[in-house]
Amino acid sequence: MRMPRFRRPGLAGTALLATLWLTLPLAAQAEKGMLEVTSEPGDAKVFVDGQRKGSTPAQAGKALVLEIEEGEHRVEAVTAGERPGKASAQVFVGAGAIQPVHLVPFTAPAMVRIPGGTFLMGCQPGEAECTDAEKPAHRVSVPAFELGKTEVTFADWDACVADSGCRHKPEDQGWGRDDRPVINVSWDDAQTYVKWLSRKSGQAYRLPSEAEWEYAARAGTTTAFSTGNCIRQANYNGDSDYANCGANTSVYLGKTQPVGSYPVNPWGLSDLHGNVWEWTQDCWNNNYRGAPSGGSAWTSGDCARRVLRGGSWGSFPWELRSATRTDLDSGARYPHLGFRVARTLTP
Repeated sequence: MRMPRFRRPGLAGTALLATLWLTLPLAAQAEKGMLEVTSEPGDAKVFVDGQRKGSTPAQAGKALVLEIEEGEHRVEAVTAGERPGKASAQVFVGAGAIQPVHLVPFTAPAMVRIPGGTFLMGCQPGEAECTDAEKPAHRVSVPAFELGKTEVTFADWDACVADSGCRHKPEDQGWGRDDRPVINVSWDDAQTYVKWLSRKSGQAYRLPSEAEWEYAARAGTTTAFSTGNCIRQANYNGDSDYANCGANTSVYLGKTQPVGSYPVNPWGLSDLHGNVWEWTQDCWNNNYRGAPSGGSAWTSGDCARRVLRGGSWGSFPWELRSATRTDLDSGARYPHLGFRVARTLTP
């Protein structure tokens, strides 16, 4: 705490100065500075040293401005909603100075616990429009794990960028950000995100293996889709049909939709059929000969190319089947590519 500036007193005036200081108003004794708090996203509750001080403006780039005593202060920003987040920082505010602080409340993707089990992976007996890449069908035992309820959103990704965990700033094609799935991200980009997420949360996030992905997409079913042998309520190109089942709805939106816009599968997972193709951890192999049987990622083969699953907003119905698999270069970025995260369960 700084003393007001007086002329140096003589010995006789020392006692008088002390008396004057004690009688000054408290506000005059404590010098103050300004604290400018911004957050991403905005409209976050702000706490300083545990006391609520207001909220950051919802408009990007606008700050909550607070007059505050000189010294060290703990500043927190808290967001509400289905997935609340929190961020904090220790800052020093100097007298007469303006101290900016930008906080990015951390919010992890919502996860669903997937029970362990064994399933037949690949083209099912009698399934229409299978490819050689889906054969031979083989038994795989998958340990319990957690999988993202939805695809990773632009809000999730932009938080990583704001925290300097991700450098790539993908375009949204003018379709919107926030709760739409992040697009124009490569397998390599997804690795950057899961590393940041793991570091930020202290938990082991990763991409799902191809076996985990199909096991979760099927959710106990053996039909072409988790909805049965036809698909209608999903984001895909509905101008064509699948095995004359009635998938030709004539609905083709031509872009992504907010995650969770369609009914969940039997295990509570959204958009495993359609919306965006999803990267998995596996290297590409042309078929399943020699594939792992324990649910782990296949880390040999053409590892410059990685496996994609689920189809997208631009896919034909047959591409949305639980068994469909394709591949792209690990650095490819397109408007139909996204991903969801998985997490290994700890004992």
